[in-house]
Amino acid sequence: MLDPQDPQDPLREMFRQAAASGQARARAVPVARIAERARRAHRRRVALVAGAACLVLAGGGVTAAALLSDAPTPVVPAVSPSVDLPSPGETTGAPSSTTTEPGPPTPGSTTGGASAATTQPAGGQRTTTHPAGPGTTSPP
Repeated sequence: MLDPQDPQDPLREMFRQAAASGQARARAVPVARIAERARRAHRRRVALVAGAACLVLAGGGVTAAALLSDAPTPVVPAVSPSVDLPSPGETTGAPSSTTTEPGPPTPGSTTGGASAATTQPAGGQRTTTHPAGPGTTSPP
């Protein structure tokens, strides 16, 4: 077996040659390169802090908006108002308006004019009928 203190050990001799070669080629890194790496690291840290601050502000704004926009729930009256509910046979649709307009005078009329009803069905078309007139219905 070979003694590690033996100057003739081939493995020990190869390590010494490698160390001598590395020391001969080793140089200090230029200061400009070190400064550039430091600047890049600083820019990354600043960008990270700015991004985190934006996320915190945005989250706070969303939270504040959610908390402030909650409208209070409406208060229900203690006594319900009496409302005329439609009978089960009626349909609930758009409310129709009925107006009374003077119509053309009819023969035998003493008031000078008959009443006319103008209705507006749910479709939005107006129909005017003159009950005393001979078929004076406007087209839909």
